[in-house]
Amino acid sequence: MQIGVKMATVIERRHVFVVDDDENFRAAIQFTLHDDYEAHELASATETLAKAQQVQPDVLLLAEGVIRVNGLDLIQEFLARMPKTKILVIVYQASSGFGQECVAAGAHGFLAKPLRVERIRDRVDALLSAPKNSVTVPIAALNA
Repeated sequence: MQIGVKMATVIERRHVFVVDDDENFRAAIQFTLHDDYEAHELASATETLAKAQQVQPDVLLLAEGVIRVNGLDLIQEFLARMPKTKILVIVYQASSGFGQECVAAGAHGFLAKPLRVERIRDRVDALLSAPKNSVTVPIAALNA
C-alpha cells in the first residue's frame, strides 16, 4: 500500500483507460491519475476493446484523434461493450463543436486542450461519483 493513500481508495481501485495515439500525452495523463486510479495507457480502439475484455474501465478518456480515425460510431460501440463505463472525450478545441458532437453521440462529457491537471482529476472524480441517472454537463457550457 502506498503511503498517504486512503485504504478505501486501495480497496475500490477504479480503472481509467487513457486512449490516444500520442504516447507522451497518454503517459502524462496516466501519471496525473495514478495516485487515485489504476490508469491504463492504450494507443487505439482495438487495444481498448481487447483490454476491456480483461478489465472493465470505469472511465474512458478518449482522444479526439482516435474518434476521428474510427468515426463517431466508436462511442456507441464502446458503450455497447462497456455499458457501465463513462466516456470523457479530449478535444483539440472547445470551439470546434466536436465535443458537443461526441456528447450527442453518447459521451458523458468532454475537455478541451490545453488541459490542466486539476481539471482532468476533477472531471474523472465527478464522473465516478455521479449517480447513475444523472446528467453530465459539458465543460464548455460551464465556461460560457
